[in-house]
Amino acid sequence: MSHTRFWPYIVLLLLTAGLLSACSTRGTPRDPKYQDAVELKLKCRELADQMLATMPNSALEGYVAMPTSFVDQNYTERSSTLGRLIAESLFYEFNQRGFPTREYRLTGNITVRGARDNLVLIPSSTICATQKWSSILLGTYLVDKDATFINARLVRAKDGLVLRTGQLVLVNTDIIKRLGTPDKVTYVAPPKPSTSAVQKRKAASSGLYAPIDTLGTGTIPIVQQR
Repeated sequence: MSHTRFWPYIVLLLLTAGLLSACSTRGTPRDPKYQDAVELKLKCRELADQMLATMPNSALEGYVAMPTSFVDQNYTERSSTLGRLIAESLFYEFNQRGFPTREYRLTGNITVRGARDNLVLIPSSTICATQKWSSILLGTYLVDKDATFINARLVRAKDGLVLRTGQLVLVNTDIIKRLGTPDKVTYVAPPKPSTSAVQKRKAASSGLYAPIDTLGTGTIPIVQQR
């Protein structure tokens, strides 16, 4: 008796078993996507280990860390979900190692809107840099074709002294690519100087010494190339 007529059923059973096996691993520790996500968490742990390898250390006594969003190295006014996630992870990692951290984005009250949202954090805040305990945990990331390079610093806020540093290299897996998608930043051109200001600058540049009435204070916009 020929068994060839059973081959279609055997192939169907094998395909079904393969699909069931794939579904059974999705969202579990055996899922490659899950492993990539866990790897990112472990990388943040490694970064904290680098920066606090000498804890306890008298040089760090009395400081409180305030993690901030990591920014694009080539355009420091821009961040991403990855940059914010690293900062949030370092809140946890530093706290777990006994290094005090401070949440500086508190509004001071809990706002209840429509009986749904309990909002206590604001998206941005001014960090007080004059306090002796203030240390800012900041960093940059550089996205290349195959990898993303992370550089972190724990900086004394009052004078910019670098207390600790750390570095990471992340393989550009699917999750890193998605999280690293840059935020959309709308560039606002600086206001054009008035005609009188332009005339004053021309007059000041005509001689070796500028008349005192042409001198003044102001801001100079620095635009980084995208």
